[in-house]
Amino acid sequence: MSNYVKLATDAGDQYLASLAEIQENFLKASTAFAARFTPATAPAFAVPAFTAPELPTAQEITEASFAFAQKLLKQQKGFAEKLLAASTPAAK
Repeated sequence: MSNYVKLATDAGDQYLASLAEIQENFLKASTAFAARFTPATAPAFAVPAFTAPELPTAQEITEASFAFAQKLLKQQKGFAEKLLAASTPAAK
């Protein structure tokens, strides 16, 4: 038996750890960058408030997108497993 799964898992874990570190550094830099700016003050004239309850929030979009991605990955895994089973000769 090959050690492909262990090698692939180790490589994947290393990639994810590096990605998490890069993401954390990006968040820290973004926060530091945003802190350099003063909050916007109210304009001298009245601006009507924009409300659009029919538009989704960024949180809702993110949740829906990742829920779909999880379903897609599960479906693709099932398909790949069935394809492998169908293409593997039956043991005698």
